[in-house]
Amino acid sequence: MPQTANQKNNRFLSDRRRVLLTTVCRPFGKDGEGDSVGAELFHAQVTRCQGIFSYRQVIRCWGLDYIAENINTPSVVLHYPSEREFIREITSQQYNIIGINFVVATFHKVRRLASLIRRYPPNTKIVLGGYGTVLPDKELSPYADFICREEGINYMRRLLGEPLNDHIRHPYAPIESPRVFSYPLATKVAHITGGLGCPNGCDFCCTSHYFKRKYVPFVQSGRELYATIRQMEKMSEKLGERLSGFIIIDEDFFIHTTRAREFLECVRQGGRPLSIMGFGSVKGLSRFTADEIAEMGFDILWIGFESPSAGYQKLAGCDLSTLYEALKQRGVAILSSMIIGFPGQDRHQILQDIRQLKALGPALWQILIYFAFPGTPLHERALTEDLYHSNYRDNPDYRKFDGFSMHFKHRNFSPAGLEKLQRQLYQDNFERLGPSIVRIIQTWFDGWHHMHNASSPLLRDRAQQMRKYVVSALPGLYPAAFFGPNRTQRRKARILIRQIRSEFGSPSFYDRLSGWATLPLAVWTWLASRFQIGQQPRLLRIEYPQNFRQSQSIRAFVR
Repeated sequence: MPQTANQKNNRFLSDRRRVLLTTVCRPFGKDGEGDSVGAELFHAQVTRCQGIFSYRQVIRCWGLDYIAENINTPSVVLHYPSEREFIREITSQQYNIIGINFVVATFHKVRRLASLIRRYPPNTKIVLGGYGTVLPDKELSPYADFICREEGINYMRRLLGEPLNDHIRHPYAPIESPRVFSYPLATKVAHITGGLGCPNGCDFCCTSHYFKRKYVPFVQSGRELYATIRQMEKMSEKLGERLSGFIIIDEDFFIHTTRAREFLECVRQGGRPLSIMGFGSVKGLSRFTADEIAEMGFDILWIGFESPSAGYQKLAGCDLSTLYEALKQRGVAILSSMIIGFPGQDRHQILQDIRQLKALGPALWQILIYFAFPGTPLHERALTEDLYHSNYRDNPDYRKFDGFSMHFKHRNFSPAGLEKLQRQLYQDNFERLGPSIVRIIQTWFDGWHHMHNASSPLLRDRAQQMRKYVVSALPGLYPAAFFGPNRTQRRKARILIRQIRSEFGSPSFYDRLSGWATLPLAVWTWLASRFQIGQQPRLLRIEYPQNFRQSQSIRAFVR
């Protein structure tokens, strides 16, 4: 009896040897790509238009590291190879499976990678994964043997014939700390995925509908989360690395109240402040006091901001001014994310919302244009009701599915008009509120003032942590005092420098020298950006299993 295609694939997979997992190839922001698509989230979407003051940090595609850590098959992970580096990898090594992670805006790079794989190791099976797989089969099938449209670990385990639903092992996969003015820090930031998916179900949200409005937990309890953090700290010490903090990937960490409170108790028992960036909704945050959030160790919180004019009532009944002020007084810098261009919105409403957001004084912000990923309810409605502009309906340029292009017909905006307004809002944020680095240092300084005499020992220790942050970051204020966007912002930076010196004493000769040294670094940063010197990420190649595995240690700690 002749074998079916699936039987042949299964036989092939049973003889597997190695797996390659890769991102798409660099360079980014070339040949018509949206400049928001790349390896740097802050620089591309948050500190946009801040020039030399923009935060720079290459983000790993942690999903690939998670998959590699949690399958038994030997594997290699490539983060941001060049095309030449990718060809060298697939011709020098034999891989049975090559998995490619991508988003919709980088689908054109997938087509190129697939052509290279078919040319050099033609018998290799291609697996496509990531949010880009919201595209329909007719688009993806010519370039893939398998398409993963679910949580990737169990998908790959099932594909490889490995045991399902095993304990999730968290890879030790740190990234460099954010840098400003081209100054590389000696510390790194580790990452932990608390869970995937979001149950809110906003009709435009790719995340919510990719996971079918379900939440997939990677960390079951607060005790497990704390144990994972402690274990990663031990691993960094053993490897001779310094961790400055952690990123917890979870769409709404605080909505899982039991887990969050158990984590809080573990931190209190540990008696040592942490440094965490996380994500939270107003609904979830309202279940905790600002002191409790600070005690958990959150330094940066990513909070969605939508006004009533958007039609999504996420902020109903919440006193945002009180919430933001309370968090900032505890040294918590806020990153506000906002969407513009909702149906019915006009320029006046958007500017009114922006004035409200400015008054809240977030340290960072992101402003994206309302659009629909394929597969979302909004996308289906847009097709049914003929909401798309013809160029996105009939022959869409997926490179522009990036949050910086207008796809829908709108009675109040043309595409050019809304995209221009978006650029103006980013620029105005920079000019009216100043560089984000100044705002963050100000938040740390305010946190010190509020907490250094707190009744909670953990908050007092956090205040000392804020003081260290301020002192170490002080040199970053010098360029702001000289090269800030306008006279007002330069004056604010100088005032903050004087306040810090008054509070903490005059800096040492070394600290003064470090401060003045940032000025030529700022000039170099401008030149490098202007002439595209060193602006692309470098290849990061990791082999799994790593010599240093953490799974057993974490399990023992949790027990």
